[in-house]
Amino acid sequence: MTTVVFVDSTTLIYPLDRTNLAKKSACEAWLRILRDQDRLTFSPQVLNETYWAVMRKPAFAHAKSAVRGYLRDYAPWMKAPLGAETLEGAFALEDRYGVRFWDALLLASANAADCDYFLSEDLNDGQAYGRVTVINPFRHSVQDVLGPPVPS
Repeated sequence: MTTVVFVDSTTLIYPLDRTNLAKKSACEAWLRILRDQDRLTFSPQVLNETYWAVMRKPAFAHAKSAVRGYLRDYAPWMKAPLGAETLEGAFALEDRYGVRFWDALLLASANAADCDYFLSEDLNDGQAYGRVTVINPFRHSVQDVLGPPVPS
């Protein structure tokens, strides 16, 4: 069975960041491999949050004209649900783990999509929330989590 990784908005935002090159590079590596191996999953919320962050933060002024195309490139991996059932799952995760609602909504979407990992620097690295385990992309390489690349 293929390991599936749900990616949060910060992982999508860092490749557009010109100030933190280490985080930019780490996120680019994660995204490239997850795309190439078709292990990547998002919810609509992730793409919405990414767009909103780029459009409102002055540090991303350089990316405003390209952000729509950037997000369109990732649209094929927007496979995780965001509906009424996800909302109920988010309430349950919020109550059980005490996470903020918006994070709980992402986690519920990742769980509903049968993801194995949730890539984020904003939650506790190694913590399981339902079936998904949080992985901080700056503490672990793709190979640490997924193993060495499988020859095609």
